[in-house]
Amino acid sequence: MGRSGQPGGLTWAVRLRIARGTARGLAHIHECSARRFVHGDIRPSNILLDPDFTTRISDFGLLRLFHVAVPAPADASFPYPNSSSSSVDVSNCYRAPEARVPGGRPPQQKTDVYSFGLVLLELLTGKSPEFTPPCAAATSSSRASDPGEAELVRWVRTGLEEERPLAEMVDPALLWQARATGEVVAAFRVALACADTDPEQRPRMRTVSDSLEKIGT
Repeated sequence: MGRSGQPGGLTWAVRLRIARGTARGLAHIHECSARRFVHGDIRPSNILLDPDFTTRISDFGLLRLFHVAVPAPADASFPYPNSSSSSVDVSNCYRAPEARVPGGRPPQQKTDVYSFGLVLLELLTGKSPEFTPPCAAATSSSRASDPGEAELVRWVRTGLEEERPLAEMVDPALLWQARATGEVVAAFRVALACADTDPEQRPRMRTVSDSLEKIGT
């Protein structure tokens, strides 16, 4: 994500532009056909930016040609061929809990939604999903601990529930942009909804895209 692979010193307006563009792209992948296409490998290195920070989702493209040549039921779910369950890297911290199980079911659209949520949290916090939060922040949440929940997700969720200062969670590069505070909180809530451990509780990407478009308007 970004030309250096990390959010870095990007402004809030640019980060929101990246999030919106990625959400629109995923919504298009999910809904561009009667078949339920799935990217299956959403992570920062597969989100490319042009000089104007217009978003392009990479590592997806031959999928449609592949399945046009192979008849299948209209309600089937089609992950990108290289991201099938047989080749899933279970250490990939952007993958949803249900996609980390060796030999489990192939990625679904809600798996993409989870991965997008982790990418959005990284845009907001400047921290990788591999980030290890302070113990107090990780364990004092009033919400029951879910062993499948990523530490970054738990840390942010706890901070919002306990109304901790936003400065403890947001990327320091955004702190000077005080007017964006409410928008950042709204984006945090979208990200947490996407990163729910229960796939059925995650919103569709079209809903996510619409929610991000409303932020700041």
